[in-house]
Amino acid sequence: MKICGLMRSFDVAAAAAYGADAFGFVLASPSSRRNLSLARARKLEKYVPVFGTKVAVTSSRDARTLRRICERVHPDALQLHQCDNSAIGMLRRKHPEVELILATRVRGKESISEARVASRYSDAVLADSLGVDGMGGTGRTNDWNLSASIRDEIFPHPLILAGGLTSANVRMAISKVRPHAVDVSSGVETRVGMKDPVKIREFIRIAKESKT
Repeated sequence: MKICGLMRSFDVAAAAAYGADAFGFVLASPSSRRNLSLARARKLEKYVPVFGTKVAVTSSRDARTLRRICERVHPDALQLHQCDNSAIGMLRRKHPEVELILATRVRGKESISEARVASRYSDAVLADSLGVDGMGGTGRTNDWNLSASIRDEIFPHPLILAGGLTSANVRMAISKVRPHAVDVSSGVETRVGMKDPVKIREFIRIAKESKT
């Protein structure tokens, strides 16, 4: 259960209070309206609980930028929305402690083969409705039947489901796809970058009930 696109300490604290497992911060992604500086992300990380997973989300494929994120922000996981094999190799060598999540755009049958390849180089695959900039947070759901096929193709490799999830549809999404985890950003916002604590609470409650 990941709350992504966090930009305010109040929202990080709310996600923690209601039981989020992972906390996503968008970095080095200037096209995203939820993009943060590394310094800001470091300040927000202080509100993540001790057993919470800190996830740096980025569209950058530049090896030096990725190393700088790992060295300055110290994330537990790095969510990559641009797959570059040389950068992935560098991260595995220089930062083996950081888990890698590779995003796959759910758009057609080719997504299944792309996810299969991503599963070879990652610790988890993210199935998302990515925008033209390669980032999520679009508020659009994807084809859950296709996401379920991706899940079956890469199983038991973990699949994280994202894309247009809200408290109104997350139960059905979990039932259809049976993902390892779900990821939400715009579905718990009042406007871009501003989370709603009530929406966070309801989303987490329903998602966790649906996995029992």
